[in-house]
Amino acid sequence: MTTEFERAHQFTAKWEGGYVNHPSDPGGETNLGVTRKVWEAWAKERGLPVKPMKALTMQDVLPLYQARYWPAASGLPWPLNAVAYDIAVNHGPGNLRLMLAQVPDGVPVARASRLIDAREQFYRGIVQRTPSQDVFLKGWLRRVTAQREWLAEQVQAPPIPRIFLRDMRGENVQWDGKPTIYNGTRLSLYPDGALQLERTE
Repeated sequence: MTTEFERAHQFTAKWEGGYVNHPSDPGGETNLGVTRKVWEAWAKERGLPVKPMKALTMQDVLPLYQARYWPAASGLPWPLNAVAYDIAVNHGPGNLRLMLAQVPDGVPVARASRLIDAREQFYRGIVQRTPSQDVFLKGWLRRVTAQREWLAEQVQAPPIPRIFLRDMRGENVQWDGKPTIYNGTRLSLYPDGALQLERTE
């Protein structure tokens, strides 16, 4: 079963990308969204080998994300917690708390939408204070737009249960949620995302 943290990180992972070392980025050398300073501190705290930044894998950094950034969002309901988590990763848990204070009330989806608005203003504020950061604004706003689209998808389509079916070659393939007949049973989803099973024989 996929946890809410894993589901939330699927969005974040798409935007944190691979290895970068942009001269205008104050974070410096970064891989999979983790800066060198953060990675080295994490590794030393836990007695782990300090792997070179270019050698980091998702397996290396996922425990760091879960320990450092997920707690700031984990107490919130889905999908608000996923939106909050991505903000905590990108801006830090402290800035997330400030943004959450700006949108204290509302059902989770509406509050998540307003939180994304607050995030956009945060990005624009960075550029106003430090014009050299304008080089990143277009990419930041693409992330904001993608997060709004992601939130809309969560409202329209509940998450698909994680089910694996054996294909004609005998390999396990994750079900895509579309109605199908498997071993005499029709698999489909109820509107709320729950699994529906119907015997066809």
